[in-house]
Amino acid sequence: MKIAILGATGLVGRTMLNLIEGRPWVTGDPVLLSSDRGAGTKLDFNGRSLECREVSANSFQDVDVALFSAGGRTSKTWAPVAAGAGAWVVDNSSAFRMTEGVPLVVPEINGQLVSWPEGNSGGIIANPNCSTIQIAMAVAPLDQAFGVTEAHVTTLQAVSGAGQAAVVELEHQEQGRPANNDGAFDRQIFRNAIPAIGDGLEDGSYEEETKVVRELRKILGRSADLAVSCTATRVPVVTGHSAAVRLVCDKPVDLKQAATVLSRFPGVEIDPDPHGFLTPLEVAGTTTVHVGRLRKDPDNPHALLMWVVADNLLKGAAWNAVQIAELLAGESPQ
Repeated sequence: MKIAILGATGLVGRTMLNLIEGRPWVTGDPVLLSSDRGAGTKLDFNGRSLECREVSANSFQDVDVALFSAGGRTSKTWAPVAAGAGAWVVDNSSAFRMTEGVPLVVPEINGQLVSWPEGNSGGIIANPNCSTIQIAMAVAPLDQAFGVTEAHVTTLQAVSGAGQAAVVELEHQEQGRPANNDGAFDRQIFRNAIPAIGDGLEDGSYEEETKVVRELRKILGRSADLAVSCTATRVPVVTGHSAAVRLVCDKPVDLKQAATVLSRFPGVEIDPDPHGFLTPLEVAGTTTVHVGRLRKDPDNPHALLMWVVADNLLKGAAWNAVQIAELLAGESPQ
């Protein structure tokens, strides 16, 4: 398949490029696309230097799959163009996630939604929010086993989820450099935690929290019968999102069974010791979702508590998108 990457110069775009190296379903060199600001940037691919081009109406000719990671506004402009040219767009922005008819895919959970129909004319597949992906990976097998009725989440999200500028801003603050008035954060992030990600909404929530609520229900094929709440926080970690999760289930929770179903779910690793866990630093660079601190709520036999961590640039973004591309290529996602 001929691959294009829009947003190739960004953190996630560069990670996508690294991940498709050596994939047997990638035909020739990928088309690397960016805004006019990134045009001309050279990136390595299979030992060669490829130049990014400014995206245009002709960028997607003969492209089979276009991996997008350039923000919602850019996706709204160019995803219909790419799909109209016959490409399947795997979009990492929030632009189409809740659009009716656009599948929101985590391959291990609902990969059956991805297919390459006869007479392909292109289309759009949405990659979920980074924090939602790892939460869904932990909740899905438990929902199958016990029937989850409530999911209450507090996220601790790395600055890389806000892009390269946010990583640089944290580095500058660590070094004691003057604050940037046009920076990624409204308040200091170094040695701090900020319980606000995205725009503030009328109901008192922030945009990131609403994404988790809506997207988790869509991925699991549920509606308002699944009660979801979320408090999303940004913490001074470079890579790796964490989430403290409390689930309430239809059935009383058997802790041994819960550990077993999690261990058997593809892409999930579980530490069954209630005191066992991994940290964001320890999962950085891995493609799995790790579940630890698995334990019952002492006051509710139907409730389960756990700690969920994953690399937000990999399973939370680039790796999930590449897995979707593998499904389009007719491969089983690794």
